[in-house]
Amino acid sequence: MKEQLYILILLFIYRLFWGYFMYKFVKSAVVPVLLRYPDQHAGGSGMGRLLYYVEGQFALGNNPAVQHWLWMLLALSAARLLISPFIRAGLLHELHQERKGERGMFFFPGMRLYGLPVMLFSLIEWVLAVLPLYWLFPKMYNLLLSGILDYRQLLKLAPYILAWLIYLFFIRKLLLYMQFGYTAGTGILPSLLVCLKVIVPSVGLSLVLGACGLVMMLVCGATALLCPGLPAFLLRQFSPLPTTLFKMWGIAAQYHLWCSKTFPQ
Repeated sequence: MKEQLYILILLFIYRLFWGYFMYKFVKSAVVPVLLRYPDQHAGGSGMGRLLYYVEGQFALGNNPAVQHWLWMLLALSAARLLISPFIRAGLLHELHQERKGERGMFFFPGMRLYGLPVMLFSLIEWVLAVLPLYWLFPKMYNLLLSGILDYRQLLKLAPYILAWLIYLFFIRKLLLYMQFGYTAGTGILPSLLVCLKVIVPSVGLSLVLGACGLVMMLVCGATALLCPGLPAFLLRQFSPLPTTLFKMWGIAAQYHLWCSKTFPQ
């Protein structure tokens, strides 16, 4: 990871800017709406909550202010989705050059060389991710509607969401190894076979590094509850650095696992 230190700093700054824009969006658009929610502990009734959701559905199609914020959120999300493949392409090119013994800043050349092909892999991933929802969403829709009046009904959604997340996890892993092969020039199919051979240690690496990221999130949440104010603010501003490190570390670990089978010593 020493060779990618400058990438870590760049991504940290990028995530800081993204967090700032999301903070401004939530403060300006989401918080005013949540303050009007007729919570049960604040004297709200079930009928009041039902009217709140009906009003929200009506505003989605007829309120220009709501549509403005939705379009802005969509534009920000689309921008991040489009930038992410280029970041991954630059990181993969950097890892390839490091394996060859080269030294230098290969991140931006990698974005230029492999950004569009990696984006194509991302498009395939998005399509495959959405595909199961065609069958799952009709089953989940009725539970979502019943959850308006009784939030306990939403717990029945957990098996569907968990199954979809597991499916998405393996799809992303298979496509990541295929990107290793494409950007290295060793071929997509051989890299897919490598992924199947090392699936157990690969999942283990993901679980360990994912647990580290989860611990960081829990620490941020606990700090916000127990020590609100400046300590929580400083930790929240610092948190993108370790979480970005864990993500980069995860890709690098998977890459070296792939290398161990593709380029055995």
